[in-house]
Amino acid sequence: MSACGRSASVVKATALEILSEPVTLLVLLASLVLAVLAPAFHYHQFGEPTRMARDAGFSAVFTGGTVLAVFATIRSIRREIETGTIEMALSHPISRGMFFVAKACGAFAACIVFALTVFGVSLTSVAGAAVGGAIAERTGGIARIWGPCVAVGMAVIVLPLVAAAAANRLFRFRFVLASTVTAACAAVASASWAFSLDPAVLAPYFLAALPLVAFIAVFVSASAAFAVRFRANVAAVCSGVLFAAMVPFAGNYYLSDALSAGGSVSWIGAAVPFAAAIPAIAAFTLLGIGWTAERT
Repeated sequence: MSACGRSASVVKATALEILSEPVTLLVLLASLVLAVLAPAFHYHQFGEPTRMARDAGFSAVFTGGTVLAVFATIRSIRREIETGTIEMALSHPISRGMFFVAKACGAFAACIVFALTVFGVSLTSVAGAAVGGAIAERTGGIARIWGPCVAVGMAVIVLPLVAAAAANRLFRFRFVLASTVTAACAAVASASWAFSLDPAVLAPYFLAALPLVAFIAVFVSASAAFAVRFRANVAAVCSGVLFAAMVPFAGNYYLSDALSAGGSVSWIGAAVPFAAAIPAIAAFTLLGIGWTAERT
């Protein structure tokens, strides 16, 4: 197998490994519950029926994505080092730098699956808030999340678990992996349906959520580098310190307030956080490559 083929295998294996971790499913379920139930319980919207749904979705992707990026990345790389499988992997035609980049890309791919799942369900909640607000204006009632959207959101949480349990029982599929993959597919389907309900409301929300991907990428690259150099607990502390340092700048990635203020986000406004994150991602990647070479 060529070096590129080997790198692709490492990316795939790492992504599947992280998606098969019980902690991934726990973080995913907690984030989905936040995205669905937080706006559902907030019935009085004070004239802004979609704001609570947007904020809950942003918070779920932002918090859950960061937690998963840190702990899943560290766990995956430390397992390679502590079990000695990294030496076996490097005996194949792949350089140390390519191996590190492939591991980081695999962890990032798993985080993207997570973010798309939570974001898809969040889109459904935002659409339900918009429809519920429109109904309230016509009827003079209280703005609530439209019932069918809540039902779809809950279905994305519950049905993948039922389907995965059945697949595990009948075909011996891995329960956690089957749950996460099925939830991702269900979330994409629910998002497509929600987009058909109110594309005008959801398009700006989709654009505003993109910078969160850059924020998560910074923590994947940083956590991967720290995991190569330090033990798991020290690497987690280093990532925590990085998070504390980045909190003052988090508003550049968390654009919910921009939507509430103007109702839209420009492409430039969404692209700037990506550009700002590139130097940090590159620096941590180079650091990780250097530390990988030192250890092996």
